[in-house]
Amino acid sequence: MVPAFPGPLGSTPVRRGAAVVAVAGGALSLMGAAAPAATPEIADVAARSDLPVQAAVPEVLMVPAVQPVVPDTDVLDDPAPLVKAVQMAEEQIARAEEERVAAEARAAEEAERAAAEAAEAERRSSVGADCGLNTGQLGAVKDFVREAAEFLGCLYDVSTMHGVAGRAGTSDHPSGKAIDFMVDSATGDGLAACALRNMDSLGISYVIWEQRINYGSGWEPMEDRGGVTANHFDHVHVSFDSGGGGSLSGC
Repeated sequence: MVPAFPGPLGSTPVRRGAAVVAVAGGALSLMGAAAPAATPEIADVAARSDLPVQAAVPEVLMVPAVQPVVPDTDVLDDPAPLVKAVQMAEEQIARAEEERVAAEARAAEEAERAAAEAAEAERRSSVGADCGLNTGQLGAVKDFVREAAEFLGCLYDVSTMHGVAGRAGTSDHPSGKAIDFMVDSATGDGLAACALRNMDSLGISYVIWEQRINYGSGWEPMEDRGGVTANHFDHVHVSFDSGGGGSLSGC
C-alpha cells in the first residue's frame, strides 16, 4: 500500500507525487501531476457504481499561474517629442556658434578701424602746420587766416584753396577772412569737423559745407542756391572773425 500524506485538499490524503494546488503570488499554481489517493469512502462509492476508483475521484481544477505584466519603461510609445527636442537643442547650439563667430568678426573690424584711425591721427599730428603747402594762391588774407589754412590744408592734404576774391552779396572773402578748401565728400566731412573742433584756437566764426551752416552749435540747413559750388558740395567754406589762440587739436 502506498503511504499517503496530508495535502492542500483538506483531510484527503494525497499520494507521493500527487497534484497539489497552492496559492503563490496571488495566483493558483499546480504542483505535481497525480490525482489524490482513493479513500475508503470513495472506494465504496466506486464499488457500488461499478466504476474504477480513479474515475470516481473528483476532478482537480487546473488553473495556470498568472504572472503580472510589467511595462518596459525603456520603450517609448512615441519618440517624436524626444527627436524634436534634440533637433531644437542642436539648432540652438548652431545659432549660438554663428552669433559667436559674428561677434568676433565685428570686434576684429572695430579693432582694425580704431587702429587705422589712430594711425591717421598720429600721421596728421606729425605733419604740423608746415608741410610746404603753397598759400600764395590765397592772396592777401589775414596772417591768422593763412596760418589756419596751413594747419587744415596740411592735415587733410588739400592742394587747392581760395582766399581773397570778389563775391556777390555778403561774404568774408573780399576782406581776406575766409578760405574755400576744394575737397571731395569724405575729406570735406573730416575737415569741416576739425575746423569746428578748433573754432576758438583758429578764430573761426562759422563753417559752411553741403548746403549747411554751423556757428558752433550744430548744423543748420541753407537755401538752395542752384548749383554744386554755390551750395558748397565741392568745397568747405571757413570764415574767421579774429585771430585765435590756445592749443590746436590734431583731429
